[in-house]
Amino acid sequence: MKKIAIILLLALQLMSCAFPTYVSIDRKIKTGLDFHNGKWLLNTIDAPYSTDDKLTKTVIKDFTKHLKSNLNYLPKTRGVLLPGNIPLNPNRKEISDLKTGSNFDYFINIKATVVKEQIGIIDFNTHNSPNSEYRNEVKVIVEIYDLNSLEIIYSNTINGSVQIVQNSNDFYIAKTTNGLILGAYKKIMKDINRKTI
Repeated sequence: MKKIAIILLLALQLMSCAFPTYVSIDRKIKTGLDFHNGKWLLNTIDAPYSTDDKLTKTVIKDFTKHLKSNLNYLPKTRGVLLPGNIPLNPNRKEISDLKTGSNFDYFINIKATVVKEQIGIIDFNTHNSPNSEYRNEVKVIVEIYDLNSLEIIYSNTINGSVQIVQNSNDFYIAKTTNGLILGAYKKIMKDINRKTI
């Protein structure tokens, strides 16, 4: 039993953790978000396949807490005529087209992308090249449009990343890009919760 404890202790000393960082790189809000009125439409979430299902369930759960039955999810909503790919940061004409095609009051658009994926959850590689950077990096964007006033009323972009220190021969435990996407989204939701009227 002592031998196992000593081996585990040695393994933990050789292993390092790479902690994620989340940075808001572009945040805009016109007013506090008022979830008490209007019909809200959540667009199909644009995210990597490996995290799409979990992120979608989390987003629906979080927004349902605020909107109750006023939240509709585009793939499950009938009578909506919208293009397959709705751009981020739309102009007034594009928002007007969303209003015409959906007849909703508010529209939620979310996109998650992987910028870099160079580290596994447990990384055993030797990273000793002085000019190399080993990191996982993601970007998550949440935008909310007021379809009546034809304005973007909330926009937030969070970059999430984790990096292995260069010139290191340790084993690392690091967040995967899936974990970073969920973490970045939670940061945005925390901001939305603070700004809710």
